[in-house]
Amino acid sequence: MPITDREFKKILDDYDHRRMVHTEEARKRLLELYAKIPPLKAIDDKIADISAESAAKFIQGDRKAFEGLKEKINSLSTTKYSLIEENGFPRDYAQVRYDCPDCQDTGYINNERCHCLRQHIINDLYAQSNIIASLDEQNFAHFNFDVYSEEAKENMKKVYMAARDFTDKFAIKYTNMLFLGNVGSGKTFMSNCIAKELLDRGFSVLYFSSFNLFDTLAKVTFNRDRDNEVPPDTYRNVYEADLLIIDDLGTETPNSFVRSQLFLILNERNLRQKSTVISSNLSIEQLKDNYTERVFSRLLSGYDMFRFRSSDIRLSSV
Repeated sequence: MPITDREFKKILDDYDHRRMVHTEEARKRLLELYAKIPPLKAIDDKIADISAESAAKFIQGDRKAFEGLKEKINSLSTTKYSLIEENGFPRDYAQVRYDCPDCQDTGYINNERCHCLRQHIINDLYAQSNIIASLDEQNFAHFNFDVYSEEAKENMKKVYMAARDFTDKFAIKYTNMLFLGNVGSGKTFMSNCIAKELLDRGFSVLYFSSFNLFDTLAKVTFNRDRDNEVPPDTYRNVYEADLLIIDDLGTETPNSFVRSQLFLILNERNLRQKSTVISSNLSIEQLKDNYTERVFSRLLSGYDMFRFRSSDIRLSSV
């Protein structure tokens, strides 16, 4: 279930707390520098004084008040940083060390959600659907070809190499993947391998079972979310996550809403050049019958298709 407003507020409160902690840590480091390098305090006071003096003159009508100010501050700063480094400290020792330098732990850049905030939300979605726990075991490091029959093993090696290539070139190459095969043939495992790899590299990854995806979108569309459990930007998350994984396409009840929403998702993500991985137990023929010609055409032309030729490997690994 997607995060509630209360959970989203908790995330923002966490950002506030982080900024407060990091600011206090920076203040303590600055006091440490003042104690070990006494001239630094006088330099910082001098920078503050000349800045305030120039501002006061400007307010009083002196339009030349700031002339030469930048050069004076740069000169004092150069002396300051030289003293810090001469005493064995990095020049940025007293600066605030943000978890995310891009947004400085605010969660926003120019009123747009930062990638770190989007990932924070997505990580919460994963945690709620128990995907994070699955990724501890379902990743490339734990991939085992021996659970496949000799007949299926060669095919799975090709799928595995394609998945590794997908993650290795993810930042520079727009690609989509469609996994087709019987129940238990390893499609979800492979999807989780990809998710784990990209999450570790800092990309945003959003996972939905097909049923939950369309159920969530229906709540947003038809205003059936009386408990306010679905955030208003659900569609934006679905459209803009670096990677969207739709697992078990075909397990939802096919209807006009599902068909239209699926096409909209495929189309919007294609326009944004955002990759998608879809898995399904359906055959090509069943996909064509279940969904519109437009959806089928998108899948056929815009996705690299991989067949998982195996029986239920979950039984063979017991």
